[in-house]
Amino acid sequence: MGIGMAGKSVLVTGASIGIGRETALRFAAAGCRVALTYVEHRAEAEEAAKRCLGLGAPDALAVSLQLGDEGSGCAVLKAVVERFGGLDVLVNNAGVISWKPFVEQGFREIDEQIVVNLLGVMRLTWCALPLLGDAVITVGSTATLHQSRTPPPYCASKWGLRGFVKALALEHPDKLIVSVHPTVTATRMNDMRGMSPERVADVIFRVAAGDVAVEPGGDVDMRDYAD
Repeated sequence: MGIGMAGKSVLVTGASIGIGRETALRFAAAGCRVALTYVEHRAEAEEAAKRCLGLGAPDALAVSLQLGDEGSGCAVLKAVVERFGGLDVLVNNAGVISWKPFVEQGFREIDEQIVVNLLGVMRLTWCALPLLGDAVITVGSTATLHQSRTPPPYCASKWGLRGFVKALALEHPDKLIVSVHPTVTATRMNDMRGMSPERVADVIFRVAAGDVAVEPGGDVDMRDYAD
């Protein structure tokens, strides 16, 4: 159990599968109240919430979040705060990608990646900050730490997200605002190839618990935690 984490309230976006689900389970095992958001995979999110309760979470909630909808984020946060009595940690994990080369992607695909991965995260964080006690941990990508063959719209959204985190941390020095950057991780996005999502989740948890040293606005490179 992380020092001081028991009883904390945590919101993890994109938590029905992959890194998000494992992150929610990790916080639950430490005695945190956990809210898990989903878009399409409601049954999986509700099952993950049940698993959180089984691991020791005092409460767990699965809730739909549409990051492309301007009002969805604030509505979700209102529901979470009413249920838990507050919010301590926001984990911005939800994201989408199109693996097509840039010129083969339509404008709708390009727009979706920018809206979900960057603009939607900014809106949700804007709604969360007045309510938030401790930390905003945003899941980025190692594609922002080096030149990458990952498709350009996804890279652009994640580079923007990294810049957002760095600037936001300067405005809110009272909170821990950082990025965790997974390398290729074994999720549906990557055809189940790569680092285990459990390893990424454990590092996210350790960052929130203060067990990983990172400066405000800083970057945690998951390549440093590879097997």
